[in-house]
Amino acid sequence: MKFTDLKFEPHPRGGFGSHTEINGHVLSVQCSQRHYCDPRQDLDSPEDYASFEIAIWEAGSDREWCTQRFTDTDDDVMGWVSREEIEKIIEKILI
Repeated sequence: MKFTDLKFEPHPRGGFGSHTEINGHVLSVQCSQRHYCDPRQDLDSPEDYASFEIAIWEAGSDREWCTQRFTDTDDDVMGWVSREEIEKIIEKILI
């Protein structure tokens, strides 16, 4: 799975988001003026962003966070993540 396989939907308040189930986990990728992304603005397309905010939780759970298991962050969300980094994280989730 590649970054280009993620399906983004517009947020009602601006920006875009994607929730993708991968191997028993949900990968959330977000971009807007309210998320840790670059630029931190509401733009016309997810393609206009250089980096994104991500989070990962167990599918079917009430947001049992596991972002730290697949990334180097100490938090439930990770900001300013490039497309290339997201693809590496997807690879880790698939193992």
